[in-house]
Amino acid sequence: MRPVPSWPPMPGGAPIAQPPRRRASQVAIWWLMGVIGVLFGLMLVAYVMRMSLGDWRPLPSLPMLWLNTGVLAAACIVMQSSVWQAKRGELRRSRRDWTVAGVLALMFVIGQLWVWRDLVARHYGVAGNPANSFFFLLTGLHALHLVGGLVAWALLMPRAMSHGTRARRLSLTAQYWHFLLLLWLVLFAAMVNLTPEIAQRLCGVSQ
Repeated sequence: MRPVPSWPPMPGGAPIAQPPRRRASQVAIWWLMGVIGVLFGLMLVAYVMRMSLGDWRPLPSLPMLWLNTGVLAAACIVMQSSVWQAKRGELRRSRRDWTVAGVLALMFVIGQLWVWRDLVARHYGVAGNPANSFFFLLTGLHALHLVGGLVAWALLMPRAMSHGTRARRLSLTAQYWHFLLLLWLVLFAAMVNLTPEIAQRLCGVSQ
């Protein structure tokens, strides 16, 4: 008979059996990430195709995006630390790291709001140019999905939650956050490195 997988035991206690529904919840999070990934992939294709046209006016340099990227990466690192602490039964340390991760993720969202406000103040509003519109669309949708990740983070708040349930949900939430970090890195790299000339070569457009 195959042994029942379990989470590491709580200090002084017996191992907690891994509930069967974890497999279903894991598949669900994979499906969710797959759907979101396809959505953003299609939007990036549209971004490149639209950039290849002659009326594209790139946005100015936005150094704040680099800081926001570092904050989001730190949030994911601390969130993963919270997962490891929970699986070792270090609940106090896990909750501390969980709190710090949430604060950092919220700082990322606030940082994005600051970038949008700064662009509008500099007359780079949503309707000013196709480049502006795509920037607000891509970063806004990403921030919206991250807010969803913060909702999942907040649902881990109740202290009455069992150790096994908390560790399981924490692990799934961390996976979603890591996916959003990877997605943001792809978006950020596209916004920083792609130029109309590169887009025209990719699309086979000659000017």
